[in-house]
Amino acid sequence: MRRTTWQPELLAAGFLLLLALCLWVIAYQFPLHQIIRVGGDLALLRRDDDAPFLLGINGSEPPDRLADPADPGGERQIWWFELLQRTGERPLRWTSAETTLLVPGAGGGSYLVELLARSGRPDGVPTPSVWTAGTLLPLDVSLPAGEPRRYRLLVPADHRGVVRITMRTTPYAAPGDPRELGFVLHEVRLQTAGGGLRAPAWPMLGWLTLTTLVVYGMALAFGAGLGGALALAGGAAAGGAFALAGARPALTLVAPALGLLALGCAAPGAVVWTLTRGPRCAALTPVLGLTLLAFALRMAGMLHPHARFSDLGFNANNLYRVTLGQVFFSAGLPSDAGGGQAPYPPGLYLVLLPGQILAAGDGSRRLLVQGGTALLDSLALLLIWALTRRAGLGQRAALLGAACYLLPTPALEAFSIGEYANLGGQALVLPLLALLGLGLVGEGWRSATTSSVPIPIALVVAVALGLLGHSGVTLSVGALLVAAWALGWAGRLRGRATPIDPARLTFGAAAGLGLALLLYYTAPSMLATLGERAGSTGVAGTPPLRIVADTALALLGLAPPEDRRVALPPLIGPLAIAGALLLARRRAPGAAPVRTLLAAWWLGAALTLALLVVAGQGVRWAIFLYPALCLGAGVALDALWQRGRPGQLAAWAAIAAIIGAGLVTWIVTIRDYIHV
Repeated sequence: MRRTTWQPELLAAGFLLLLALCLWVIAYQFPLHQIIRVGGDLALLRRDDDAPFLLGINGSEPPDRLADPADPGGERQIWWFELLQRTGERPLRWTSAETTLLVPGAGGGSYLVELLARSGRPDGVPTPSVWTAGTLLPLDVSLPAGEPRRYRLLVPADHRGVVRITMRTTPYAAPGDPRELGFVLHEVRLQTAGGGLRAPAWPMLGWLTLTTLVVYGMALAFGAGLGGALALAGGAAAGGAFALAGARPALTLVAPALGLLALGCAAPGAVVWTLTRGPRCAALTPVLGLTLLAFALRMAGMLHPHARFSDLGFNANNLYRVTLGQVFFSAGLPSDAGGGQAPYPPGLYLVLLPGQILAAGDGSRRLLVQGGTALLDSLALLLIWALTRRAGLGQRAALLGAACYLLPTPALEAFSIGEYANLGGQALVLPLLALLGLGLVGEGWRSATTSSVPIPIALVVAVALGLLGHSGVTLSVGALLVAAWALGWAGRLRGRATPIDPARLTFGAAAGLGLALLLYYTAPSMLATLGERAGSTGVAGTPPLRIVADTALALLGLAPPEDRRVALPPLIGPLAIAGALLLARRRAPGAAPVRTLLAAWWLGAALTLALLVVAGQGVRWAIFLYPALCLGAGVALDALWQRGRPGQLAAWAAIAAIIGAGLVTWIVTIRDYIHV
């Protein structure tokens, strides 16, 4: 029966918008305190966070990398912060003939702005400059040479809530330097001045309103119900109010991008909603909404102006090289892994290659790498949902497991440091995992081979894709196949029907490996690289007991996984183990392939951990295993949910803790990570 009226939803939207506006206006009454470390932050060892606030200014000094003054004539280089830590000097930027300090979304009223600056001229001549603060009359300033001085101005925000100071300086012509050099700027401090009620920055509230309404509408469209839509949109509005009160510049910098991202997600969301409106797709609609939400959460972080990753340019350049037909290239390894060059399979770039039709420039290409990788990683939610339903569990267990992957901490850490090829390689394994978990390499082989894409061919292609994604993922895929093959033969030797047929898996794995070798690894340049790797040695390995202890602590969320800086959510490991045990006892017809895949997944991760015995750096086992952790956690949370009201409250608390840990990790990694 079709709906005849949307009056309740419209009334709820009006109430939600009114409440959100009240919260945001209240948040703007909190005083603003901001420090802009011009040229770099020596406490966090980061730089370029000042760039969104300074227009028409020269680059940060000293350079990112420079020759070590303690090694004259040598080849050793040091980082910018190492030099400043030795000399005790401050990082800086030179202004130009016209430089503007711009703080968007500050809100109405007046602000006390303090600039730490000096002339910077080596001849000791003071630098005259004319500063225009907001609507005030121009102010003539003379900046003497020598030590920097603090200059304080009372600046009124404009009608849009923007604090603006324009600094016009006659450029200093330095010998051999073609830049426009005004004066040296070290730091900017800004704080609210005076009391009374303050008007919000209305353009910022407009962007937040747009984002909130899109979240509300899409939640309704994807089956969250009126209560769920209000909870999601209300949570977004409350989060915005909290950020406006405590971290206003961080939110106002990204608010326009969030609004445009929301509109960008709404367009494909509307198409998906239209295609899945029938009763046959009713179960699929919510997980598609979660997948779109996962994509939006990843992109929201990567679009923040403070999210700066050096490897993004590296991956964008690799994509451009693949566009030119250069698919055989290598990359340097860290010393823990033996150093030297290693093959860098182009799987991710080949998948993203069609997008180059639209992404012509460098900026568009970088956005394509980020968006494409975020979308591929988000598809893991669909796999978790499909495997859980295949195991005979209900929609609630499937959605709980998928929700655990909304903000996976290992993947978010990889995003934050630009490991896009690794993430893309993990996503290219999803077809292989789906074939194994859905029973299509066992009893389903014969019945499914009559389809438009025969399963044997699909298995060969899936194995080849997994081996061509990323060199680290290749090891994980190999370990997974070995574990699945061993489990298949173990069942066959006991005279049982196995959900993963070892003979068929042997054929698919061998043919897929042969295809990967034929297409990529036997190229002359790759053979030479592999030959060099064969003769290299890494650092000493780790004692087995230490590996077991470190892995146990990582699964409990008490320590980061090996060679990582971010711990897993504290509940995901115990819940995943409990869910795997519950699934092992389940005897539903479709549960056997999922049980076997889950066992192979865990055993494969254990095999890759064994590499640490002989190598100083292993594979990224946590990021490879995390979908399996979410699948098991969904099963355990569903069992907990069935324990009455206390169990439901505990399940809500657990899922909130897991998603909350991911959200905190995502924010902190963008804010604090050292990106060089």
